[in-house]
Amino acid sequence: MATAMLSSSMYSLDLTVVSVALPHMQGTFSAAPDQIAWVVTAFIVGATVTIATIGWLSSRFGRKRVFTFAILIFLPVSIMCGHVSVLEEEVALRMVLGLAGAAIIPLSQVIAVEAYPRERYGYALTLWSVGGIAGSIVAPPLAGVVIDHYGWPGVFYMNIPIGALSLLGALFVVPREAAETARPLDVFGLLTLIIALGATQLALNRGPRLDWFGSTEIIIEVLAAGLCLYLFLAHSLTAVNPFLRPEPFEDRNYAVGILGAFIYGMLWALPTVMVPLLLQNYRSVPVEMVGLLVMPRQLGYLIGSTLMGVTIQRVDPRLLAMFGFSSVAFSAWLMSGWSLDVNLWSIAWASILQGIGCAFAFISFNTLALSTISPEYRPQCVPLFYLIINLGSGVGVAGAVTYWANHTQSTRALLAEHVSPYNPLLHGSNVPGAWDVGTISGISALNQELTRQAGMIGYNDTFAIVMVAALVAAALALLFRKVAVRKA
Repeated sequence: MATAMLSSSMYSLDLTVVSVALPHMQGTFSAAPDQIAWVVTAFIVGATVTIATIGWLSSRFGRKRVFTFAILIFLPVSIMCGHVSVLEEEVALRMVLGLAGAAIIPLSQVIAVEAYPRERYGYALTLWSVGGIAGSIVAPPLAGVVIDHYGWPGVFYMNIPIGALSLLGALFVVPREAAETARPLDVFGLLTLIIALGATQLALNRGPRLDWFGSTEIIIEVLAAGLCLYLFLAHSLTAVNPFLRPEPFEDRNYAVGILGAFIYGMLWALPTVMVPLLLQNYRSVPVEMVGLLVMPRQLGYLIGSTLMGVTIQRVDPRLLAMFGFSSVAFSAWLMSGWSLDVNLWSIAWASILQGIGCAFAFISFNTLALSTISPEYRPQCVPLFYLIINLGSGVGVAGAVTYWANHTQSTRALLAEHVSPYNPLLHGSNVPGAWDVGTISGISALNQELTRQAGMIGYNDTFAIVMVAALVAAALALLFRKVAVRKA
């Protein structure tokens, strides 16, 4: 259990500290917000592509071997990420990091929960979640100090001590599971799934810069994604040994859980990209303070996970799931009302509430979706659950950044319509902050303020959409069948 906790903590820590470093990386690489978001998105894309193979790999080579190899690759690639000079190299290495680390979360979860009886799945999952999130609570403020003294490359070296301990545990503590007979690899199903996922992510992330369907590349990627998805589904329903066996989807809880996992992925990843950029680009918050303000979300997740350890053994997980997503919706509603003068306590309070909600939502949906699955299907179903979360994260980050950029641009155009040299309020002593359109300095100051206000409105409306998505996910909990839990 300790090894499972440490390894999952290393994975979540990597995503957390990178979000703190994004504004500094943006300056180093001279990148726009949608470009620097690729540092996070590339990691998610890489993990999404590889995680589809984890079930087959673990049955073919053994869970212990795959788990150990993933940690062994994760460490040196993390170090390499701190030694790049151009954005393209960083994005490529982050994708490799995602490819290597994809096995860590699902396999560490399987290792943890199989140490407990099936009816205590929720309790084991909660214990694993608490350990996995603990490291990422300390990481954000520490990342701020590291960036201040050593620059953003230092955040990638923070994985080394945790990763080294995880590797030792994987080598000497994690037990070897009973030998399994691996099914023949469905190469056609695997290739069509990978192409569909990869093409979808490329279209979502490159679309804003290439004018969407005005670009031949985007058209080709969308057609390739649609065609390969159709071929994958048709093949999976007719093949003798498909890459993804369809039997688990006959379980209503798992089918509903997959849909909820996609929405959860969208909601979970957005703040890790949007909030640090908002704080530094529009509130001019120092990087050390950004690290401290990222920490409350992780602290909230730890609080929520701890509470779940007690409540999930006494309360219907469906009610807990509704509470979790409702809390996420409420925190998004609070964020949608932020202004450029929002105080730091309001940011911290909304982040804590969102972390608590995410913990309740994730553990409840995970328990409801996977505790009813037969152990023989678990090597397929657990990685697929995380694949859907990663896919949702990629879609959520790409979609939110695109919506924010477009909405900010259109909002700025609307605000600029009210700026005119014939407006008496924009001349002389009547102008607040010296926005006198009769002077060059006044025009420049007014232009900067229009950009700031339009960007803030873009953030507000993005968080409002997050609120709606969270409420939809809360309603999904009503579709689950009740699962048995052991009373404490």
